[in-house]
Amino acid sequence: MEDKYKKLFGYINLITPPKGLHELILVRINIEEKCLVKIRTWIFGSSTAVSFGLSLWAVVYFIKSVNETGFWQYFSLIFSENGAMLAYWRELTLSLAESLPIVSLIIFLTTTGFFVWSFANMLRKDTNVFMLTT
Repeated sequence: MEDKYKKLFGYINLITPPKGLHELILVRINIEEKCLVKIRTWIFGSSTAVSFGLSLWAVVYFIKSVNETGFWQYFSLIFSENGAMLAYWRELTLSLAESLPIVSLIIFLTTTGFFVWSFANMLRKDTNVFMLTT
């Protein structure tokens, strides 16, 4: 069986690559990787900056919404010294749920989560232009 393969592949002329081709390919791959890292750093850096600004706006919007709905007044009843919370805990939890600004809370959590995600991706070694080795 091996003799047949030796005869078959013995007729094929092997082409030798030019000298330095391997090094040239490795240099080109290194240049492309550095270019991709710069692009990723720019993309994640700008998305981090934008999401940070949106997170600040979302915090202000959430605090404003909480103050408008009166959530803090209901929430402060939890820490009151009299037994109002224990006696009316069902009504208190329903009032808390009703006065909680869900939309602004979702916006706040979404923008904060996107900020954390983009900041973590910006700091990764393979996407950070400052951690490139020459």
